[in-house]
Amino acid sequence: KQWYQRRVRGTMESPGHVAIIGGGIIGISTAFYLCRLGHTNVSIYEQCGVACHSSGKAGGFLARKWCDDTDLKDLARTSFDLHMGLMKEFPDLDYRGVDTYQVNTSNRQQKTSLDNPIKWVSDDHLTGVKLLDTQNDTAKVSPKMLCNKLLSVAQSQGIKLNICKIVGVKKLGGRVNQLLTSHGETVSVDSVVIATGPWSTTFVNTHFPEFPLPVPRPQTRAHSVVLRPNLPLGNECIFHYHNTASGGCNDPEIYPVPDGTVYVCGEIDYTELPENPRDITPNIKKCHDLIKQAGFAAKCLLSAEIVATQACYLPGSRDDIPIIGKISNTENVYIATGHTFWGILNGPATGKCLAELILHGESKSCDISKFNPDRFI
Repeated sequence: KQWYQRRVRGTMESPGHVAIIGGGIIGISTAFYLCRLGHTNVSIYEQCGVACHSSGKAGGFLARKWCDDTDLKDLARTSFDLHMGLMKEFPDLDYRGVDTYQVNTSNRQQKTSLDNPIKWVSDDHLTGVKLLDTQNDTAKVSPKMLCNKLLSVAQSQGIKLNICKIVGVKKLGGRVNQLLTSHGETVSVDSVVIATGPWSTTFVNTHFPEFPLPVPRPQTRAHSVVLRPNLPLGNECIFHYHNTASGGCNDPEIYPVPDGTVYVCGEIDYTELPENPRDITPNIKKCHDLIKQAGFAAKCLLSAEIVATQACYLPGSRDDIPIIGKISNTENVYIATGHTFWGILNGPATGKCLAELILHGESKSCDISKFNPDRFI
């Protein structure tokens, strides 16, 4: 049996000091649910800061049923329900149910007789409006605010945050027993969780060459902008499809935020992943293209103040399915990555399942066997 299955006086042996590498939604959710399950001997190691990469630049759109036709169905539904529980528990977070629409536009300016239920969507280029889902099954949250809240709750129970990079791993008898930090410290550990987003596979390949994970190629850089229009927008989330004059289609997503800003995302490109999240820069043309595209749906966005232009890399996998579980040939190392666009949605369930796996030897909240890293062996 694995080390975590050994029993002491009829109970599971304690996993001891759990070190979580990565301070985004996955790592913080894992720490939060370890704490909820009664284990607080946990340290988070984050290179730059809480939610400094994709968890701080994501849109925070949540959907209960949108992954139903994929391998993510159970994970996504479980996680959506966890989000709804967090919404009730922490009313100071900006969770809210949203009606979600598909909006179609074209380059040609025209009068329309279409019934447009979204007051802030302009009629000039409108060719179609369709309700995709209601506030019962789609929602929105500010991801960085969520990460900070979960971390704050965990820290109040004794969980520690360390701003440093893990630069080395020491092993003894099939287990990792020490981590080396960029501060020159040697940290004794009993369990390790790798949750470093798009850097996770590189970390595994560097420190666990006996278990090579295929690095997703190419690396996908996703762009977004934060705008502040002069006019208040509604609460609806928009999946916008704009038919261009050349016959192409642009598909920005438009999410109004309670603070009066509007989040727009959708443009991607493919570039090498920098070693440090702080070195990530957006393609400014891609960001301005997003504003222009969104302007066909909402004219007020064309003159809006640009609050932020940004980019992040999607944490992927070679088969586009998340990687969640224990790394083979080790007794105490776990990984969670590869959630692509659905990281914020699936963060809580991933964290809870990992916490259960570490503490109990199995995930009880939902079946994560299909995400097992061993599928790449």
